Order: sequence, then structure tokens, then C-alpha cells
Amino acid sequence: MRESSISRRSFVRRTGTVAVGVGLLGATNGTASAQTVPPYVSTRGHFDDDATLTSGHGTFDYDTVGTVPGVDGACADDLLVFVHGWKKKGGDSEAAQAARDKFAHAKATLEADGYDGTVVGYSWDNNKGGGWDYGWGTSKDIATQNGSKLAQFLLDCKYDCGGTVRVACHSLGAEVMFSALQALDGSSYWNDRGWQVESAHVLGGAVNNERPTLEHGAGYDAVADQTRATFNYYSNDDSVLSWVYNTIEFDQALGETGTESGNTAPGNYTDYDGTAQVGTDHSGYLDSLTDEMVYHMDYVSYFD
Repeated sequence: MRESSISRRSFVRRTGTVAVGVGLLGATNGTASAQTVPPYVSTRGHFDDDATLTSGHGTFDYDTVGTVPGVDGACADDLLVFVHGWKKKGGDSEAAQAARDKFAHAKATLEADGYDGTVVGYSWDNNKGGGWDYGWGTSKDIATQNGSKLAQFLLDCKYDCGGTVRVACHSLGAEVMFSALQALDGSSYWNDRGWQVESAHVLGGAVNNERPTLEHGAGYDAVADQTRATFNYYSNDDSVLSWVYNTIEFDQALGETGTESGNTAPGNYTDYDGTAQVGTDHSGYLDSLTDEMVYHMDYVSYFD
């Protein structure tokens, strides 16, 4: 990213009309439960099936749905942004609803395990494209481009509110998060003020297992410089990553192995082996590991 890419107010915000903060009947590991959908940032409809920006949208703009702290309402002292992953089955409305379900589930599990901050979601076009890879390449490209939009939101949060910002992501949402950190690493507006993401949490990350290492370069620098601490939760038995990611990418995912053997990660980066808790269930990280996430948030100073 060019240094001038992300700066104050280089975006347009719009407020969405989807109701949030109401009871949502969502499925969690086959069990329906009523959960509350938190407010969320949305870039849905910003990209088409060729991963091209649609009319009226640019590199940095984002929309909001509900009362997102610092944008639509009062600031939060501790804000966690949760980024969902890939969903190819179903149409746009089903993908959007699945994202809301994921946000509600993240909020419920994190709060149940003791997180007393504010959770907001980040919803993006995760179901575009087609072809032999079922649209994986298109969604990956869109995820990468969403990095600038998420980075802009994080910058705006720090400018408007100060306070603590965190990011958590699942599956291909890791591409959004790492791309955002890399975008912030290229922004003098962010860096000149000494801002950082307090903690970043990667759940079953569908990105290359070199991404946060010195051998990648930009990913290493972004983690080292733009987060106080980064935590990666992986399962060696993750059946989705071992099939989808390995088959399409001909490589291994960060969420399956942790960082590649022999590679060098920053000192503020921690791999957590969640194989015993998660097993084969790619959708089960929130049910199994939010207690570890909250522990890491509470004791981030031991890991920075």
C-alpha cells in the first residue's frame, strides 16, 4: 500500500437498514438458539463476481448496520471486530444471514467466557465467483481488497475514540485481517500516532502458513509492528482446511499447522494448538476456544 492510501476521512460511510439487536434464531453446531446480533460494518455489494468494485464504491468506504460505536453512537473503551470467513453455498441473502449468525455466536461465546468489551462484526462479499474452485479465488481476492476497508474502519475508531481495538477472524476472514494489518503498516497517518491493534486472534485461518513469518515479509512486519500481540489458533485435524485449502492452494493453511516449520515468527506472535478442542470441526473454533481468546486478551502483556 502507498503511504497516502489510508488517512483520515478518505471514505464514505452509509448506514444500512437491516435491524440488529433483536432476537435471532441461529444454528450453532446443529442446535438452534436465540442470540443477539451485534452491530456491524458491512461492505456487502461492494464487489461483483469478478472481484471488481461496484458502482459508487471505492477502496476505503464501508457501511454500517446498527449502532456501531464511534461511527453511529458512543465510543467503546474496548472494541473487538469479528471477521467471518467464506461461504459459497446459497445466495447473497443466505450468505449475509450466515454472517449475522456468526457475529451473534461470537458475541455470545466471548461474553460467556468473560469478555466485557464490545463486539462488532465485519461483513463482506464472501460468496462471489464460480468455476472449478467454486469461487474461492474470487472470494480470496475480495478478502484481500477488504483489507483496506477494514484498515480504514480501525483508523477511524482510533481517531474518533482512542481506546482499545482488537480484531478476530475465522477461516478466509484471516485474509481480510492480515491485509488490513499490512495496509496499516503502510499508513503514516496511523504509524505517526503510534497506534496499534491491541490483540489479533486468528481462528482456523485459511491463509498460507508462511503469512505471519519472516519468509513472507509483509505479513511478518505487519504483525510485529501493528499488533501488540497476535494469536493463531489451529487444529491439525481441521477437515475443511486439509481438503479445501490444500486441494486448491497446493499448500497448507495457518489454521491447520500453525506457522510453517522452520520459519521465523515475530516475538509478539503465538501459535496455540487447539487440535484437542476443535478436532475436525472447522466451524467449532468459537465453541471450543473463546476461553483461550479471553485469557490471551486479559494477559496480552505477557505475549507482546
